[in-house]
Amino acid sequence: MDVTFKRKDSAVMGVFFLLVFLLPCSVFAGTVPDTDGDGIVDSEEMVVYFTDPNNPDTDGDGYTDGVEIKNGYSPHKGGAAKIHEFDYDKDGLDDWVELWFGSSIGIKDTDRDGFTDFYEVVRGYDPTSTSMVRFPQRIVVDRTLQRLYYYVANIKMYNWPVSTGNPSTETPFGRFAIDKKIPNKRYVGPGYDLSGVKWNMQFKPSYYIHAAYWHNDFGIRTHSHGCVNMRLADAALLYSYVDEGAPVSVIGKTPSGYNVGS
Repeated sequence: MDVTFKRKDSAVMGVFFLLVFLLPCSVFAGTVPDTDGDGIVDSEEMVVYFTDPNNPDTDGDGYTDGVEIKNGYSPHKGGAAKIHEFDYDKDGLDDWVELWFGSSIGIKDTDRDGFTDFYEVVRGYDPTSTSMVRFPQRIVVDRTLQRLYYYVANIKMYNWPVSTGNPSTETPFGRFAIDKKIPNKRYVGPGYDLSGVKWNMQFKPSYYIHAAYWHNDFGIRTHSHGCVNMRLADAALLYSYVDEGAPVSVIGKTPSGYNVGS
């Protein structure tokens, strides 16, 4: 099944349903009103963007809603805020991501299934459908920048600092997959014995993405024997979101001097 087409279909049907029951008959009689003359028809103002159809400048910043939306700015927040910098319904997904997935920027739970749009998207579910449609998840670890990126349907949901393997014990380069998740693990090796390590996600035998409580060098320098170290809170989130089988790509070059940019 092509989940992209299903996402688009469900979003279109949802908007059509709202239009049929909420809009005046004049819309279907050949007249599409734009009451405030801002370039956005009333139907889209009410149902898609949640702007005021009677006010051409909803946020009062001197630019019409139509101009802001056309140029990627939020019609709800002044100060030149981009649409991805505002979360109208405060569900955890910015308005750009909501529009991409077809979910409502004004309703926290678009498909009314009891789970917020944010909860569904970060776990790979379609927020516009109750049919359990899944979107692909993937993880990218950048050794050069010491960052980990988490994607859902090719949309970057998170950008976290990490510490990968030191130059002599590099995190392996290549393509892998999460094949095991272990909530609590002990790591023992030459010169280290670390117990109570949380949120372990194995992507290659003996190589894990996991939380690290023994340093705070994330995003600054390498710090491991090949595993990918994360801050505790970040690792907990990734562990709760990602499924076993999710692809993991390790890219970039390990910093030669331990520190990023060295």
